[in-house]
Amino acid sequence: MMSSRFVLRLCLTLAWVGSLAAADDPFVGKWKFNSAQSKLTGVREVIQDLGGNKYKFSFGTDSWTIVGDGTDQPFKYGGTMSWKETGPNAWTSVHKIDGKIESTATSTLSEDGKVLTQTATGTRPDGSSYTSDFKAKRVGPGKGLFGTWESTEAKADSYPEWDIAPYGADGLSFSTPAYKEKQDMKFDGKYYPDEGPNVAAGSTSSAKRVNARTIEWTDKLKDQVMDHQQLKVSEDGKTLTLFIRYPGEKMPQTLVYERQ
Repeated sequence: MMSSRFVLRLCLTLAWVGSLAAADDPFVGKWKFNSAQSKLTGVREVIQDLGGNKYKFSFGTDSWTIVGDGTDQPFKYGGTMSWKETGPNAWTSVHKIDGKIESTATSTLSEDGKVLTQTATGTRPDGSSYTSDFKAKRVGPGKGLFGTWESTEAKADSYPEWDIAPYGADGLSFSTPAYKEKQDMKFDGKYYPDEGPNVAAGSTSSAKRVNARTIEWTDKLKDQVMDHQQLKVSEDGKTLTLFIRYPGEKMPQTLVYERQ
């Protein structure tokens, strides 16, 4: 039997959630990515040679494979991907959505085989462009491209402005106009679809409200959990921080947004 104290606390919590006015919701507003305050490093990637010019890329418990012959192949996260060797210790990948190039990335291995550098350029659905640069160090044994890599440097402007608006009486609508992406969410434990031209089919999310300034969030691709997130708004309401944990990864990524 639940104690009277627990019942009272539960009732007060439910009353607070139901009475949180949209105008007072600290999440509502426009948010811009702060690259300098964010931490995108520390994530590990494993690249394996499966034979027959076939590569496997793994991030924690998630993975995808591709044949490195430069042909467009169905990509797990939407659209198609091609991958091929383009020079000594250099590889190029091209991601397409509906046959149009979304991004092109070049990966280069240092002469000593210890550092992997990737530079990518892309175009968002609204026509704006973005770039990203990453470096990773070899962790453990491996030869050439193959082995375990841990990101050490990351510079990206691929995280555009994020808009959060009220949705119904007890939900929020999250959108990224540059990607024409939108997700309407209620905090009832159900999974809601993520929609947009670059969103992989079967992408859904579920969230619960911990308190006025904290949301816990889970993303799925079909039946596979892709990540767990915690979203927190600072006490002064000026900063929104996302702590993202990927299954099988020890280090979380931290994305920081500033209110506009």
